[in-house]
Amino acid sequence: MEIGIATFITDEGIRPDVLAAAVEERGFSSLHIAEHSHIPVSRETPYPGGGDLPRVYYRTLDPFVALTAAAGATSNLRLGTGVALLQQRD
Repeated sequence: MEIGIATFITDEGIRPDVLAAAVEERGFSSLHIAEHSHIPVSRETPYPGGGDLPRVYYRTLDPFVALTAAAGATSNLRLGTGVALLQQRD
């Protein structure tokens, strides 16, 4: 069985290269990074979980940059995006 990790990468947490090396070292097969590149200034629709929008959503690093850093720190780990919001990219 192959098991991977899916997570948000933020500027307040572990660096993507350090995370990828740790994930590979522990025997996981993949690392998938989510993104949320655009957060509205004003939200008319409330966050479904209640309260304010969690910080992770607006602190998320660009997944392609983070995955590039991760790729430099691993040799066998499969890397990918958990979510890629293509319509929000240039």
